Amino acid sequence: MLNRYLKLSQIFFINFILLLGGVMSVATFVIYYSIQQIEIEQYTNQLKSEIAYVSLQQDKGKTLEQAAKEMSEIMGRPLRVTLIAMDGTPLFDNEADTKKMANHANRPEVKEAKREGFGIAVRYSETIGNDRIYAAKVIKWHGKPAILRLSVALDTVMSDFGTLWVRIAFVFFVALMAGLYMSWMIRWRIDEELEKITDYLQHLADKKYGARFLPGFTAEFRTIGKLLKKLSKRLEKNERKRRKYTAKLRLIGKQRSDIISAIGHEFKNPVAAIMGYTETLLGDPDLSLQMRKKFLERIEQNSRRIIEMIDRLAFVTRLENSEIEPRMSRFDFEELVKDVAAALEQKYAGRHIRIKSAPVTVFADRTMMEMAVSNLMDNALKYSQDDIVVDVNEKEFCIADRGQGIAKKEIAEITKKFYRVDKNSWDNSMGLGLAIVTYILRLHHSFLRIESDPGVGTHICFDIPSICDIKKNERSRKFV
Repeated sequence: MLNRYLKLSQIFFINFILLLGGVMSVATFVIYYSIQQIEIEQYTNQLKSEIAYVSLQQDKGKTLEQAAKEMSEIMGRPLRVTLIAMDGTPLFDNEADTKKMANHANRPEVKEAKREGFGIAVRYSETIGNDRIYAAKVIKWHGKPAILRLSVALDTVMSDFGTLWVRIAFVFFVALMAGLYMSWMIRWRIDEELEKITDYLQHLADKKYGARFLPGFTAEFRTIGKLLKKLSKRLEKNERKRRKYTAKLRLIGKQRSDIISAIGHEFKNPVAAIMGYTETLLGDPDLSLQMRKKFLERIEQNSRRIIEMIDRLAFVTRLENSEIEPRMSRFDFEELVKDVAAALEQKYAGRHIRIKSAPVTVFADRTMMEMAVSNLMDNALKYSQDDIVVDVNEKEFCIADRGQGIAKKEIAEITKKFYRVDKNSWDNSMGLGLAIVTYILRLHHSFLRIESDPGVGTHICFDIPSICDIKKNERSRKFV
């Protein structure tokens, strides 16, 4: 329940301390009793050696008391020596009066010595009144079997064990302190890494995707860091998409507004003319037949212009939406240019188009290319008074006029839909001509290059080889 109020590092620290304390406690009890058993076993083995020594000394003619005294001096601790008859009667004891001692036949170490030749026991001594370790062995005493028993007080053993245990406890304490320090350091590093992650997540929330994040404490934090960086890149990518989408929506809104504005502007004059002629026809019943015919012709002309503008608008929209594919065929591009020039010279009486050309066979959509060339020539004738020059060769198509020219700041804009240099005039174009040319050339892997100086003229080109190259890319496609 408290976990929800604690930090990860605090939970780790608390659990680490509890785990370390538990392990140290269990280890303390295990080691305590293990060492105690080791100490008792060690003293038992020493007693076995001491029995052999005492037995050897009595064989040399020394008394048991002398042998016990020597052994106690050698070992540096008091040693109790008892000689017991096979029937359990105490014969000698260097620390007690044998007359007051009970029969030892039922003592565990004595019974085991009779049965096995050697016996060991750890028990309470009723004679001495303390816990002791006993070792008994059957020996020859004056030619008869007897039991030699040696013992040492367990207090002496535990005194030595206590000294050892204090040293071990000190080592454990040092280890515990070292563990506490290490766990505190780990907690501090975890807090530091988590703070880095928190700060980085805040940067992501604030859309600061360029923020630096360098985790490095453990492999897990490095993995988290890599995942967060991937998340940052994905969020940044999504944010860019969202911005593009928003910009696209704004552009669509602007385009719709431009369309409405352009239609309103461009359709205003022909519609007004139609309405004016119609009102005159309806309001003047005495109007002559000749004038009526003239007005009706004007109404028809303006109606055709409106239809042409609608058709051009629909065509450029279909080009934008990739609803039209080029219908490829092989034809002479020079011949197409001359046909367009002848038609425009009839439209612009008194104007001349000078053509410098050579036969050029291309693989393209003839109708689209005718429309592109026608738009470029028509613009050149419309915005200049002198003759225009057209150059056609195997590399490019170029057209030059000596008209009013285009300001440099407007060159990048004139190929956009509804853009017109002269916004106050009406010429039935709606600013779609160069936009249509741009879309057509794009379908043919080409593009316009425009150079112009105000008052000098305009020079426009596009590459013909790009059109020819389509043949290689379109061999697998079927065109009508």
